[in-house]
Amino acid sequence: MGNGYKKRDNFNDFIPKYTERYTKEMDEEGLSILKWSMLDSPDKLGSGKMFMESEPVFILDTVFRKERLKGFIHLGYTSKTYADRIGLGLNSEHRVGKAIEFRCINSSHRFRIVRGLIQYGVESIRLYDESVYFDTESYINKEDLSFRHF
Repeated sequence: MGNGYKKRDNFNDFIPKYTERYTKEMDEEGLSILKWSMLDSPDKLGSGKMFMESEPVFILDTVFRKERLKGFIHLGYTSKTYADRIGLGLNSEHRVGKAIEFRCINSSHRFRIVRGLIQYGVESIRLYDESVYFDTESYINKEDLSFRHF
């Protein structure tokens, strides 16, 4: 991964390496549960705060706070080089910072999160066995709600 921080598998183990240009206060600005650095592209510290749209981040942070849950962010904003490396399509919402995929193993937690996302107007939600994906890109015609079981 990048030199700026080390992503871990557990929410509580997520520890970004702050610098003079990117401080802890900047990382937590406007959020109560999430941190902007959780949404960073792995090759650049601070890219989540700079390039991620605020709408999906604030929605997810509010849902986590109201439902008293936490989640491990798998993928937020991705830079062009990182998106090419992992094989994301050119029209992926992660490239423009409008999509979030996070880990959620417990099915009742997934239900509570999806219910909260729907209440805040999220129309594109994909459920997987161990994660939830959603985006706020509204002008592309896609499936409204899809379930995928592996």
